[in-house]
Amino acid sequence: MATRGEAGEPFPVCQLPACKPAPDQRVFVLALDTSTSSRPEARAAARLAARQALATLLGQPLDAVQLHAPPGQPPQVLGRPEIGISFSHEAGISVVAVNLDGPVGVDVLGAEPPPDWAAVARDYLGLQAAIMEPAAFAPAWAAHEAGLKLRGLALTEWSPALLLGPGQARSWALDLPPGWAGSLAVFVA
Repeated sequence: MATRGEAGEPFPVCQLPACKPAPDQRVFVLALDTSTSSRPEARAAARLAARQALATLLGQPLDAVQLHAPPGQPPQVLGRPEIGISFSHEAGISVVAVNLDGPVGVDVLGAEPPPDWAAVARDYLGLQAAIMEPAAFAPAWAAHEAGLKLRGLALTEWSPALLLGPGQARSWALDLPPGWAGSLAVFVA
């Protein structure tokens, strides 16, 4: 699987419209500035960006690439079950992750921790919450959410069962503009 981003390095993010995924990229992340968009507009723009990138990479017309988001399930590229796609939206930014070879999860949020971050961390982030500093909350939260999306799970409080599951997952912090934290998760062989 050709991924960009080595262990410990952030995963590069294609800031649209300035960049496009490389033709050999099997896993890629797109980011859109949605600071002037409503949430429905941001969602539509992210889905269009995903369709455009996939159409280019697959050599298909845009109309041939359709997305479906069944309630309670990860989004799907119709007719291409091997392609994983994940979306995350925060006021001001939307990100799209695509894995041409399987499931993927992505999450983005503001880097500033919320006032109740410690209580949220205890409930949702497990053992690491006991030693967590405020600046570590957003990256840990993004990694948690991306991992859940990768496995097709809804947000849930932490339990040891979350450590188990199909396949070995790997996650990367995303290379985002200042003020944002994000994570990408994929299964690795």
